[in-house]
Amino acid sequence: MKKIGKLLTLTIASLMTMAACTQATATTGTVGSAKDGNEQKIETAAMKLVKAVADGGYALVNTEDLKKMVDAKEPMIIIDTMPSSSFKTNRIPGAVNAEVPVKLSDVTAEQRAALVAKFGTDKAKKIVLYCGFVSCERSHVAALIAKEEGFTNIVRHPGGIIAWVDAKYAIEKD
Repeated sequence: MKKIGKLLTLTIASLMTMAACTQATATTGTVGSAKDGNEQKIETAAMKLVKAVADGGYALVNTEDLKKMVDAKEPMIIIDTMPSSSFKTNRIPGAVNAEVPVKLSDVTAEQRAALVAKFGTDKAKKIVLYCGFVSCERSHVAALIAKEEGFTNIVRHPGGIIAWVDAKYAIEKD
């Protein structure tokens, strides 16, 4: 009897999951999480992010949790790694700018020094890094530099400013 109950529960859960997926497909006209229906692009970006995080040894924060941290005025340094023209147009409130290239090999001594100066001297202080969007590598490069410089509390916001704007959170601009 217990086996039948477990089987029935499992069957109902499976049917509910399938119904939810079917409803989502009927509502959006697409299958999956990609707005344009190309789930492979999402998968590629996700796999690249997973590899970068594993290689970099830093933490991640999603947009909603970063917003909570900002609202709570949590002690941290938020660094926008995009070019200054993007930073001036829209940025996460409280962020400072340090432009970083998309490849570690392209970082100049001046760019590295400017970035490291933004970190401050407290090696344990939380440093949140972001760029434009999930597949942008600027924040990853900045995280690698922070780790190389001995900083221990590195957090990357992979969705970047695009996810922040998509969530309709307030931005700062010049």
